[in-house]
Amino acid sequence: MHSENKTRQSIIVLCCCVVCVITAAVCMAISLSGKKNSNEETSKEKIVAQMGDLKVTESQFEFFAKLILNQEEETVRTLYTSTGISDKDELKKYTSNFVHEYLVRVAEAKSQGIKLSQEEITNLEKQFNEDYENNKEVDSKVLSTEDFYVYYYGISEKMYKEFWENWYIIDKHTSLLEKDADLSEESQLLAFEEYYDYLYSYTISVIELEIDEDNPKEEVTKKAESIVNALKQGEDFVKLLKENCKNESLIASNGIKEFYPIYKTESSEIYDFVRTSEKGEIGIAKTDYAIYVLRLDDIKDYEKLKNTETLLDWTRTFYVNKTVADMVSSDKYEYKVEKAVYESIDLSSVLQEAYTYWETIWEESK
Repeated sequence: MHSENKTRQSIIVLCCCVVCVITAAVCMAISLSGKKNSNEETSKEKIVAQMGDLKVTESQFEFFAKLILNQEEETVRTLYTSTGISDKDELKKYTSNFVHEYLVRVAEAKSQGIKLSQEEITNLEKQFNEDYENNKEVDSKVLSTEDFYVYYYGISEKMYKEFWENWYIIDKHTSLLEKDADLSEESQLLAFEEYYDYLYSYTISVIELEIDEDNPKEEVTKKAESIVNALKQGEDFVKLLKENCKNESLIASNGIKEFYPIYKTESSEIYDFVRTSEKGEIGIAKTDYAIYVLRLDDIKDYEKLKNTETLLDWTRTFYVNKTVADMVSSDKYEYKVEKAVYESIDLSSVLQEAYTYWETIWEESK
């Protein structure tokens, strides 16, 4: 069982808490092992894309690709599992789209006169310094500040800091757009339909029975069936949960979980149960690693979400993403890609590092 791990559709809008993302970015660089020798200078300085005075180099393009692979689990999963596409070519397209949107957002925010306050600049510098101090020692050697950024990110200190300063400006612009959002019920419905997989939900009660060498699938299945029969005869769910389940998070929540359609790929067995069951129905979902005793307690649809803060927040996101999409597709800002440089970029190693990282995460979450 997995908790909801995605709350925004657009990756630009996704990371609005800039300081938190900076900290996460350090973890990303360490986790993905995309490290360089500390004395290696960034050599990829050809321009890949530009918009007016704003430019993105090869090294920055690769940095953005890593950021996407760290933040967008579903994107990684799609690239990882799809056999009919070239994953590295698709990643380049994702990254190019990211770059395009990023440059538009920066240009638009600056055209609106949005700047960082002195306090914001100070806080950002403080976070940069903390990240450096906490991670500067590598193999018993202390990296200089410039080597630190090249080592972990493959870009210069100036590029790295400029990116997060721009991201902070984007965040402030996003807040202004959200204040202007149309929150009518008509817009709420459009947002609900757009983000259905993250909003429509099933409240379920779950007892997880692990399958291992000491508990083979056949025996666990019989135990699950006996629990189902006990529940149908009126036995207390929480009592049975505590007697049979070892999952501490489930025990802490009395077995109650929210299940969203976005989980339909990674937890297809549970999705098959919830989408075909009536409220109050009790059943079993079997996987190779566990058997779940399930009870469908409630279904949260548009009518139940209408005018709640949850749907209003998603409606603001819908408005921002639509506004940004309209800007990106308009002729207001000219986005130029240097075709020869773009085509020469090879993200194979970046992609493989991400696969290795996410394989570990997915294995741990089973």
